Amino acid sequence: MNNKLINKLKNKKAKICVIGLGYIGLPLSLSFAISGFKVSGIDIDQTKINDLNNKTSYISDIESAFLQNVIKCNNIDFSSDFSQLTSNDVIIICVPTPLNKTKDPDISYIVAVAEEIAKFDISNKLISLESTVYPGATEEIILPILSKKSNLIIGKDFNLVFSPERIDPGQKEWDLENTPKVVGGITEECGILGEKLYNCVSEKVVKVSSTRAAEMTKLLENTFRAANIGLINEMAILCKQLNLDIWEIIEAAKTKPYGYMPFYPGPGLGGHCIPVDPRYLEWKLETLNSESKYIKLSEEINFSMPQYVIDRAKEIISINNLKNEIKIIGATYKKDVSDIRESPAIDIMQLLSDQKIPFTYHDPYIDKIEIDSKTYYSESLEDTNYNNILGIIVTDHSSYNWATIAQNFNFIFDTRNALRNFAGSNVNIYKL
Repeated sequence: MNNKLINKLKNKKAKICVIGLGYIGLPLSLSFAISGFKVSGIDIDQTKINDLNNKTSYISDIESAFLQNVIKCNNIDFSSDFSQLTSNDVIIICVPTPLNKTKDPDISYIVAVAEEIAKFDISNKLISLESTVYPGATEEIILPILSKKSNLIIGKDFNLVFSPERIDPGQKEWDLENTPKVVGGITEECGILGEKLYNCVSEKVVKVSSTRAAEMTKLLENTFRAANIGLINEMAILCKQLNLDIWEIIEAAKTKPYGYMPFYPGPGLGGHCIPVDPRYLEWKLETLNSESKYIKLSEEINFSMPQYVIDRAKEIISINNLKNEIKIIGATYKKDVSDIRESPAIDIMQLLSDQKIPFTYHDPYIDKIEIDSKTYYSESLEDTNYNNILGIIVTDHSSYNWATIAQNFNFIFDTRNALRNFAGSNVNIYKL
């Protein structure tokens, strides 16, 4: 057991480096700095480093004033220089793990970072991977890279853990401090060190038996959500066929105090986790000549929702003799965030472009979007010429004035039930 590192963590003398300063890494860096540690943040995106050194936040959940105060009052710095790894006791990896064009896991970012780390002496260091991976990746991919250039023994000479991020962008109730942190080590000693590390910033740390168990925990959490979203999306389609209001059904069902958890339909899946993470598990099963029927079915339903939205929109335009043009209201993958990764709005725009249906969009967080090499700019919702144009609510940002939107459109396809309080008004509302 590395008692020296344990004492450094306990006394907040350990130096911590966070690699990858996106929506996971930057908040984590700030949390450790606020807790009293010396923190170094590394990112290969020089634009991010410049913004941080200018005390400007590029993440919607972190206000620039807060960032400025943390930098001013704590020992934290940012750069793209990996050589500073030599002076750090803890290295936390928070880089993207997206899917590639064939929908297979792309772990090239974490491999590249692991190879950078391996260039330096990792003796007595604790390395933690937070990026989502398939079960076994930490042990099968990262550990060999870190070990190949040295004779160091894992759990004795250096330590490696996996601790999945659980950040939920756009909401204020749960954060790094009050959300339980899961951690699993390659060895028992590694796991204990990981637990000591995250106890410094989290109220509760849940130590599991291995890195594989921690990796699987993250995939279970998000596969659970994806499968249930797939179920409720299918229920929304069935309710439309049965001339029922799915939103009324959900409200009634969730009055049951046990055995039911409400999920809500929408125009598709988006973001960095829910559309991506189940595919990591599915890919792993394929390597074992197995499969998950639930994952495949939920993917089929969820990924078909943008086309369902387009089909419904064309139907609404036809029966009301509207102009063949659409206004997209909200473009990010969820409300109150500035992230369009895997956003269903982008899929809807792409489908509209493919089908030669003109469209414009508005989003308070996204100034411009490129579709088929054409740049679209966020256009005002105040224009009064929307009487004969269908508006589609894709993202229900809190900043939207729904009363004004309901006044400016005669026809709206509301995929988020944002206009639930405007029934009976002059606007014709079509629900998902």
